[in-house]
Amino acid sequence: MTRTIYLFFRFLAQNTKIKLEYRLDALILFVSGAAMQSLGFLFITVLFSNVPEIHGWSRWEIVAMLSLIFISEGLVSFAFEGAWQMAFLMNMGEMDRLLLRPVSPILQILTFTMGVHGIGNLVMGIALFALSLGRVGVEWTLAKALFVPVFIVSACAIRVAVSFAANCAAFWIKSFSNAFPLMVYQLADFAKYPPSVFGKAVEFAVVFVIPYGFISFVPMVYLFGKAAWGPLAWAAPLVALWCAFAARAIFYRGLRRYEGAGN
Repeated sequence: MTRTIYLFFRFLAQNTKIKLEYRLDALILFVSGAAMQSLGFLFITVLFSNVPEIHGWSRWEIVAMLSLIFISEGLVSFAFEGAWQMAFLMNMGEMDRLLLRPVSPILQILTFTMGVHGIGNLVMGIALFALSLGRVGVEWTLAKALFVPVFIVSACAIRVAVSFAANCAAFWIKSFSNAFPLMVYQLADFAKYPPSVFGKAVEFAVVFVIPYGFISFVPMVYLFGKAAWGPLAWAAPLVALWCAFAARAIFYRGLRRYEGAGN
């Protein structure tokens, strides 16, 4: 475990150096990431200029949910963008090289590259989270204060695991462009707002099937005391572990089908 953590930070440092070699490009990616996420905040601002609340959720409560999406997305894009390179690695023969190294192939894939735009997402998410908590009355307790870092780490782990598992579809879908991971990724949009808005079926799916709800909705239900089942949020670390083990199992199951890229 110690070696894995050490290698993770070494890979991250090297990828950061590579991306910052062209500083103007890095700056553009950073600004574009923050600008893209600001559109979501703008949409909520326009929406709540016409309605006072949605399903019992106020403007700043939904902004808080949205900010958690940005924070987890930013951290994952920054540190684990390699999950989205699975098809490239297989089709270009890079996977063969990774499998020959005496290092976990999953670690190498996840840290194959990093996304500078993730920093913009993260900065925007932190700013909106702080802004929203300043305008929403949260009855803080020691348990809630301790819960914040727990659910942020769990949210990132869930995002990484789900994205990695979805991109493992490249083992079965041989084409260079694979729409399946993008489809799974887009389901996270349902977690940007209270899933109950979309109906019970969607709420059940994003909490218990593909648990994007544990990235934003469930934690906010707990912090704001919106429902009796809010303490379910403390199950986020267990959900993250389950997703991680499931993603690992899917990867090694797909690896049995891998035949190399040829020449």
